[in-house]
Amino acid sequence: MTSGLSGKVRVGATLALLGGTGRTGRLLIDRALAEGYALRVLARDPERLHRRDSALTPVPGDARHADDVFRLLEGADAVLSTLGPVRGDGAGVMAQSAHHLVAVMPELGLSRLITLTGAGVRQPGDRPKMSDRLIRRALATLQPDVLRDSEAHVATVTASPLEWTVVRAPRLGDGPVQPLKVGMVGDIGTFVSRASVADFMLRELEEGRWVRQAPAVSH
Repeated sequence: MTSGLSGKVRVGATLALLGGTGRTGRLLIDRALAEGYALRVLARDPERLHRRDSALTPVPGDARHADDVFRLLEGADAVLSTLGPVRGDGAGVMAQSAHHLVAVMPELGLSRLITLTGAGVRQPGDRPKMSDRLIRRALATLQPDVLRDSEAHVATVTASPLEWTVVRAPRLGDGPVQPLKVGMVGDIGTFVSRASVADFMLRELEEGRWVRQAPAVSH
């Protein structure tokens, strides 16, 4: 295991990734490989992974299944998740994956987890502006299952003894890596590029500045 109480993970470690076939996950794969990390990436259909590399090991499986999560984490030094909730998924892929992660990681001697969710998931210390309240209200009305799944995921992770960081992002979009505002809801704006989020997650892995915190990020 390469993560200690500092939450820092050395460059070149092996990272387990959930959500690697999504748009943010693909960028995270590219950046991690470019920086010299080895990757184990869970995918229900490994053919959907956007690239092949000698340092990338596809792990066929589903984040909702504990045995698949266990196989993913074997041999890893830290865990990253860019999984997103699926509208209409009553089972809750994010909630289930969080349950499996907090159960399996200690078994394998793993402690460092960085996971991505939406800024609509509130945390102590948030100071939501009117625009933040309206966005959350719209999400709760139009996609309540998405919000519930995200909140359950975060509740499970933050109640665990893991060295977790929950990265909360507002509306995600395309664009290059740009400087970020990092703080609580109310301190940030309404947009962030996926490339900037992927970069922040890797920087946090190396620096360990936000261990057991849930920073919100935006441009």
